[in-house]
Amino acid sequence: MTPASSTHYSADNRFDRATAGFSRVVVPTGLGDVVVHVDPNAAASSDTATVLLHGAAGSWTTWLPLIRDAHSAHKPLQNVVAIDLPGWGESGSVRPGTTVEDMVDAVAHVTRTLGFARWNVFGHSLGGHLALTLAARYPERTSSVTAISATGPGALAVLRHPVRRFSVLPLLAGMLGAMRLLSALGPVGRVVVRALHRMRLLAPLSAPLFANRRELDSSVFDSLAAELRARSFVQGAEAAARYDERDWASIECRVTLVRGKKDAFVSATDDAWFAKVLPHATQQALANVGHFAHIETVGVRTSTPQSRQLAA
Repeated sequence: MTPASSTHYSADNRFDRATAGFSRVVVPTGLGDVVVHVDPNAAASSDTATVLLHGAAGSWTTWLPLIRDAHSAHKPLQNVVAIDLPGWGESGSVRPGTTVEDMVDAVAHVTRTLGFARWNVFGHSLGGHLALTLAARYPERTSSVTAISATGPGALAVLRHPVRRFSVLPLLAGMLGAMRLLSALGPVGRVVVRALHRMRLLAPLSAPLFANRRELDSSVFDSLAAELRARSFVQGAEAAARYDERDWASIECRVTLVRGKKDAFVSATDDAWFAKVLPHATQQALANVGHFAHIETVGVRTSTPQSRQLAA
C-alpha cells in the first residue's frame, strides 16, 4: 500500500515514457524517511521488484540513463524501486555510526512496505556493496544481484587504511581525503562544490570517475554538483570499511559483477578475489569504461550493445 505522504513524481520531461508511471513515495524507516520512485501499482501484478541502489556520489537519478535505454531497447526494467539512500538525494540525513546492515535493512523495509516480497537488485559503487550485502542478509528474498563497480576488497583496504594502502587505489584515497575536508567544512563544503561547477572546474576534477568525460552530457556533472554529499560519502565509506566482506561468500543467487577496465576505484586483484569468494558469479569487464559503466555504456546521445547487457 502506498503511504499517504506520497506525491506524484514530475520528471523534467513529462513525455518520458520510461518514467511515466513513477510516483515519489516517502517511506518511514529506522534511519528516517526514505524517498523512493516507483510505480505504485506494480506490486499488484508482481511480487518481485527491481531495486536500484546508487553510489556515494549521487541519487536515484544516476539510473535514469539505464532506465531509459532499457525502455528504448523494448526491455524495460520491471517494477522499478529507485531509492534515495538515507543521507542522499531527498532522503533524510543519516546518523553517525550507521552500519551497512542498517542501510540494507532500510532498503528491505522500503521494498516490502511497497508490497514486494522479493527483488532483483542493481547497485553501483557503494550501492553495489549494499546490493551484495542485501543478498547475503536476505537470501530468501534476493533473486539476483548486478553489482557495477562495487566497493570491493581493494577499495575497502584503502578505506580502512588510506595512508598505508594509498598505493592500491591512490585516486580513491585522494577522493576520500577531499570528501573529509569538504565534510569538515559543513555547509561551506556545498558552496565550494557549486562554485567549482560554476567555474567549470568540477568536470575536469571528476575526470578519474570516467573514461570518456568529454563525451558525456553536461547534465551528468550538473547532477554531481547538486547531489554530492560529502558527509554522507564519508559516513558511507566508514560503514563499508567496518563490514566484513567475507560474508558475501554465503550468497547463492545469480550474481553479475560489472566494471570498467579503466575504473580507477577497482583494484586489479578484485576480479580474482570475487572469483574465489563467489565462484558462481559472472564477471564483465567493459573496455574503455570507467567507474560509471551504467552511464558511460548508455550515454545521453547513443545506445551501445554493452548497455543492453547491463539492462538484460
